[in-house]
Amino acid sequence: MKIIDTFLKLTGETYPHGTEKQLISHLPKNIKLDQFGNYYLEIGKTTTMFTSHLDTASYDKSVVRHVIKGDLILTDGSTILGADDKAGVTIMLYMIKNKVPGLYYFFLGEERGCIGSSKLKNVFKNIYPQITKVISFDRRGKGSIITHQSYGRTASDEFAIDLSNKLNSLGFGFNYQPDPTGIYTDSNQFAGIVSECTNISVGYQSEHTRSENQSISHLENLCKAAIKIDWESLVVSRDFTKNDDPWSRWDNGYWGVSTDYSQRDSWDYGGGTSSGKTQSYYDGLDWDSDDFEDEDDTNHDQEGEDQLITIQDIEDVLDRMGVDYDSITWDGDECYILKDGVDHYFANRETLEGFIDFYLWDSNLE
Repeated sequence: MKIIDTFLKLTGETYPHGTEKQLISHLPKNIKLDQFGNYYLEIGKTTTMFTSHLDTASYDKSVVRHVIKGDLILTDGSTILGADDKAGVTIMLYMIKNKVPGLYYFFLGEERGCIGSSKLKNVFKNIYPQITKVISFDRRGKGSIITHQSYGRTASDEFAIDLSNKLNSLGFGFNYQPDPTGIYTDSNQFAGIVSECTNISVGYQSEHTRSENQSISHLENLCKAAIKIDWESLVVSRDFTKNDDPWSRWDNGYWGVSTDYSQRDSWDYGGGTSSGKTQSYYDGLDWDSDDFEDEDDTNHDQEGEDQLITIQDIEDVLDRMGVDYDSITWDGDECYILKDGVDHYFANRETLEGFIDFYLWDSNLE
């Protein structure tokens, strides 16, 4: 199995939610289908679940034209790449081929609010009471072992340090570290019932945009590292019955790590804002993209219907999270908050949809 070839095949087209089953030919022949439409496979006796998601952040099925520049795989600019999360899928397929013990789950609809994983969560403890670790391969960059997501703390520092040390010691030049700036992915769904739930950087950048790119060397090295790790021996110390560290990272300014605009193609856009300041797009994403159906501040909820996300919605979410901020900047696709004169990246449109579903569901009940 040549890692780069697997990735290129998986990203040959975009796969919006609803089309994931078209990827079945790329999955192991003995893959199973759960009652919610997710694909899974279990190897050996294990306390570890690995996750990735099959859908991409697009509303249309499109052919992807790859461009390789040095160590990076990109597109010709007409579509997103889909490294989010075909990089994670590639890693898990490599681990399966090498018979690494684990429960492997390929989820549906992560980009539309973690549809597949949220359904599995409801029956998970009855089926897999032995699972103590949920590890998603679905994080941008090259160095994050996520400890916090929208739930608050989802993994202990001890676990993240142990996993970082194990990865960094393998000779691949990694510099993994515990990172509290996670947003929202499938592992977050299990944080209330499983001790350690994390997300690992897999080497993509600028996800959800036409500038999305994937580091070839990082993907290949992480695949090779993943089959060397003794995942079963990882430290497990978080008490999932206690969420006593919700959003403490805001007070420490952790979100400032996302405010380096030096690699962004910025241009003015008069979107919605609570502070009246000018917006700038991330990586030059353009509203004429086929990745979006509408040119307004609409979103798609878990049932596929348009959902308007307003400044008030975001304010309500931040209030529920207990986040202190001065103002909000929202352009219909990405959200920043201003705190003490510094702009901090908060979330993209898909993530905000998940936050709204997670935090405001009770207020939306009729």
